[in-house]
Amino acid sequence: MKVLSSKSLVLSLAAAALGAVMVAPRVVSGAADAPAVKPIAEMKDIMWTFNEGDTSVVGRLRAGFSATSCDDEGWAALKGRSSMTMEAANMLLGMKPPLGADDAAGLAKWKAHVVDYRNAAEEARAAALKKDLAAGKAAIVLLTKRCTECHKEHRKEE
Repeated sequence: MKVLSSKSLVLSLAAAALGAVMVAPRVVSGAADAPAVKPIAEMKDIMWTFNEGDTSVVGRLRAGFSATSCDDEGWAALKGRSSMTMEAANMLLGMKPPLGADDAAGLAKWKAHVVDYRNAAEEARAAALKKDLAAGKAAIVLLTKRCTECHKEHRKEE
């Protein structure tokens, strides 16, 4: 067995690390050996988790941005909840609503509503990053408005 000098060992480790870095983007970009995305959540799951009641993600965003002050942990929570609300919109983009999307025009309206929702969540995230409660509160008002507008066209009453 050959014993490597410390310089050779460092170079070998560096080469191995570089090889790992070079492989990583291939996995992220969707190579054949990467695991497939497996959608699980249904639209009702997303709507309930993100929008229903005071304990939903958006309910907690509303409460957080309505506070009179916020500490670093609170800002981190607001940023995280805003980010996840944006991700919920990304999931919704791949779904078809129960009403109003049976043709290309209806589906385009749905997607526009979802993008508007995601943009409002992005404004909330930006407010959290700037630590701006007033901007966050305005973003949540806009987010709620986006929900209401979309529900008029695409929500099936049960």
